[in-house]
Amino acid sequence: MTSRNTYQKWQDTMELIKKNIEKKREVYKLDDRYRKVWYIDDEFALEEHVSILDKVIPGYVLDYGVTKNSMFIDYHIVPGTPANKVPHTPKFFARIYTFCNETLDQTLPYAHYDWVLSNILLDGDNTYLVDWDNVGIYSPQEIQTKMESDLRSAFGEKYDEMLRTMA
Repeated sequence: MTSRNTYQKWQDTMELIKKNIEKKREVYKLDDRYRKVWYIDDEFALEEHVSILDKVIPGYVLDYGVTKNSMFIDYHIVPGTPANKVPHTPKFFARIYTFCNETLDQTLPYAHYDWVLSNILLDGDNTYLVDWDNVGIYSPQEIQTKMESDLRSAFGEKYDEMLRTMA
């Protein structure tokens, strides 16, 4: 884990890219990584979360630690364009729908549990999930309901139509 001195040095050179006051969380861009900071101190939850991430997506976490008033995780920078920036064609829908289901099959018994398009990055033929904050073990019904809800929200009224074109 990173020392408080190293954490403070990096904090001085980080670019704030996202702030969620309600969740007491910020995301920073460093030269070679993203750092998510939670302004809470729950070292047990942090250790458990990092342990799950190491099982589900090995190597994604670069560093993590706890300071006097916060905890943080450093993540690899994942290449790509957020899927919410891509036109919603039937081919795109099929790619996202298939990717979400294949990734779920690969990560069971854990599920990402936040399949919003801004958490899916497209890089050529590669597709990645980021923002694994909600990863955990959920019932098959919970997973199916949440994934469908997230994708239905992303694709709106075209969801059912696009799903039929895949059959």
